[in-house]
Amino acid sequence: MNSSTLGRLARRRAELIARCTAQRDALSMQSQSLAQMMSTLDHGLALLQRIKNNPVAIASLVVGVAVIRPRRLLLLLRTGLLGWQALRAVAPLLHDMLERSKKKTGA
Repeated sequence: MNSSTLGRLARRRAELIARCTAQRDALSMQSQSLAQMMSTLDHGLALLQRIKNNPVAIASLVVGVAVIRPRRLLLLLRTGLLGWQALRAVAPLLHDMLERSKKKTGA
């Protein structure tokens, strides 16, 4: 190989290494953002589990809302029911994603 070919290959190699480094950094930032979102979801699911295991807290909340704003109680109950149904539909997927994320990070 002559020197111009070697120089061209060296430049190409340097460009590829720079591109790989940039992609690696971008992927790292994206995965950190995703890990933070998953952590937030994990905390939310833990809170929901605690509330689910404490029916007195649910009853107290409903009575409190009924006393403070009785007209909005039905709207709140409907929204809560829809949210609960959506969570039950999505929870297994979120749980699987959290488990995979924990396995990848070694946590």
